[in-house]
Amino acid sequence: MSTQPSSLPLLEIAKVILNENSSSQSLHQALDSFGSLCSQITGIIPDQTFSAWAEDSFLENGVAINPQAAAHCITDYQRSIVFIRGVYAALIHIQKTSDNTAIKILYAGCGPFATLLLPILGMFHTDDLEVYLLDIHQKSLDSVRKLLTHFGLNQYRITLLQNDACTYQHPNNLHLIIAETMQKSLEQEPQFAVTANLGPQLHEHGIFIPQNIEVQLCLASLEYERDIVSHYQQIDHKALVKKGKRHPLGTVLNLKPSFAAAQLKNAHYNPLTEKFELEPVKVSIPKIKELNTFDALFLTHIKVFKHYQLDDYESEITLPLKCQTLTDLKAEAKHLISYQLGNYPRFNIDEDISN
Repeated sequence: MSTQPSSLPLLEIAKVILNENSSSQSLHQALDSFGSLCSQITGIIPDQTFSAWAEDSFLENGVAINPQAAAHCITDYQRSIVFIRGVYAALIHIQKTSDNTAIKILYAGCGPFATLLLPILGMFHTDDLEVYLLDIHQKSLDSVRKLLTHFGLNQYRITLLQNDACTYQHPNNLHLIIAETMQKSLEQEPQFAVTANLGPQLHEHGIFIPQNIEVQLCLASLEYERDIVSHYQQIDHKALVKKGKRHPLGTVLNLKPSFAAAQLKNAHYNPLTEKFELEPVKVSIPKIKELNTFDALFLTHIKVFKHYQLDDYESEITLPLKCQTLTDLKAEAKHLISYQLGNYPRFNIDEDISN
């Protein structure tokens, strides 16, 4: 490994992020510094407002958020920290377990700052990596090009690709694929389609980040849980289940890169929605006291790499999402839940009339 003098400020930021003993304050400051520096260099200001959505790209497989909104994701601190640490750990793992060839990396949906990879590039020798940064928005790629020049990272083998990650085909297998193009409960953005397309393009022993995304359906009180989080900043799932405050109904989607292509192949056409959907999952509403006080919630859990994970309420993309279709809960009612593909991915819920 080597350190590049021109990248020293960036390396200091990376060291803080990768240090497991860094305080929350120092981690937030490091990410804020990175975001501020990138904005000064590129002129792209992070923005999550409705006006920013005007530049979103509406694709066949979901919405690709615009560069300003993508830049704003850096302020989802725990999300950024866990993914950056996971990417670094994955690279170290590949270095230790593979031959001495350069690690081929595809970062799909890199956004304007390439946040999950750019800060740690300088911690590797220029011969260690062969990097492909892909985004649907040329504006994001132009921004990344400015950052590479400013930070003196042009000596690395980096190719910028303007393409759709849902259909892009790389000329050879990749050792590491990074694809974080998602909202909570995998709604709106094309994470499933991206995973199904890119997963098969991994090297036999390659790593896909995130390694797994699980969406569960659960009965709980959203107001009660938000009150807990506001006081304690975390949720104990097992404790809530034991107290009868949560009633898990089942896993409605398990997105693993190795299985996603097969899931897509087995999707069926629903004439009612005129969309293709994954195989449905059956759930039954339990007969419990005060059922009307519960909400049906989608819970998203993300395994980035090994022990680097994001659980309930730890990130914007793991916040519970209230299921608007199941607002009138009826005990012992049975439902079929299918993940709907197409230009606005989401879960579709039908009544199960098979019994």
